[in-house]
Amino acid sequence: MTADRRQRLAATRLYLVASFPAEAAERALTAMATAAWAEVTSGGITRPVVGAVQLRCKGAPTDLLRDLLSRARHALPTDTLLLVNDDLQAVFDEAGKPLADGVHLGREDAAAIGLTGARQRLGPDLLLGTSTRTLHEVETAMAAGADHVGFGAMSPSASKPDTTPADPAELARCLAAHPDFPLFPIGGLGPDTLHLLTDSGAQRAAIGTAILNAPDPAQAAQACYEPLAPNQ
Repeated sequence: MTADRRQRLAATRLYLVASFPAEAAERALTAMATAAWAEVTSGGITRPVVGAVQLRCKGAPTDLLRDLLSRARHALPTDTLLLVNDDLQAVFDEAGKPLADGVHLGREDAAAIGLTGARQRLGPDLLLGTSTRTLHEVETAMAAGADHVGFGAMSPSASKPDTTPADPAELARCLAAHPDFPLFPIGGLGPDTLHLLTDSGAQRAAIGTAILNAPDPAQAAQACYEPLAPNQ
């Protein structure tokens, strides 16, 4: 690893959320890896467009998630951060060795487990994220030890169709209050909707379906990255 996890997270513009049912794991892992190996070159410097990947296989048992994390780790570039959704136990193998770089806890899981307790379980080196939609929630997560948050949904999401879209003005307030904190707007985003973020000053995004379901996931990842890093 060329930098610690928090440095790599701070440098991440595009966070890929790989949300899939267990029966679609093979296709999802292939699309995820294809997108994660996409690169852009600017000023003679080549860099990956995807800085972090979250594996989200709802309802999967811990053993399956551990297996998927192990396979994903071998398929992804070395410096790509790999997180798992909701299952804190899946972050570690049976011997206690980390299989992932951290966990993202949704609202219900964060409330049930407690962010402070999750932070203690992860220790100082692994990453903790959670879901937010207001400045108060962002600051509460930060105080509890979260390293990053998802904010949204910004527009109707294929993975969460019943979610009420978040207020872009509230996003702008969060970015103004904490410009350096890794906040990733999420939900229904793709090349055609990223203006919802950039108009608010955002330079990060968490995107899933628009990349993973594209005919060419690498090309889709590049198309999503460009509005987030216009000068790179």
